[in-house]
Amino acid sequence: MFILFGSKDRAVETDSGQFHCPNCNLKEEYGKKYVQDWFTLFFIPIFPISGKKNDHIECKKCESIYHLDVINYKPALNDEEMESEYQKALKNVLCLMILADNKVEDEELNIVSDIYNKLTNNKKFTKNQIEKNLALVKKSTKNVQEYLKKIKPYLNARHRELVVKAMYYVASSDGHLDAKESKLLMKTASVLDMTAAHVKGVLSELDQAKIN
Repeated sequence: MFILFGSKDRAVETDSGQFHCPNCNLKEEYGKKYVQDWFTLFFIPIFPISGKKNDHIECKKCESIYHLDVINYKPALNDEEMESEYQKALKNVLCLMILADNKVEDEELNIVSDIYNKLTNNKKFTKNQIEKNLALVKKSTKNVQEYLKKIKPYLNARHRELVVKAMYYVASSDGHLDAKESKLLMKTASVLDMTAAHVKGVLSELDQAKIN
């Protein structure tokens, strides 16, 4: 008999309340959660195999995930907008993709700005901001897969799909997706616990391989 087993992280809610969600820009309900790795049998979680980790706040309306300090966020008192973990991850992944070929071109910066705008409901990622983020990312020795493995507990299923779409947009911005880029995309999706069938379904939603 073939037995399919593995592990999967699960978010468990421990508390709830109201907060000002920076993404919704409104007072919304939140869930306070932690993440725990579970042993799975036929993809069904059976029992936990790790301690509690990655405490976070999740907006119950838009599903954006934040660190716990978002509870104290007051838009009238904070000069800078607080970013969700998805927004941070998207910026870093896009910059890591730019640096993958060890060269940075102006056209790539424009493409990344457009992709970020499209996948965050028109939020801005300016050329100046991208260049600053690139400088920070360069200091890290992590590649895309290593980075996503570290932060994936802070990304829900929808945000993981959007990260894959972002990578696809960047990789295919020259008009096609070659075998090397396709392999990188599938390897990254695997890190995010997405199957090949799942990825194909996500990418089939895209009408074109570039930003319109």
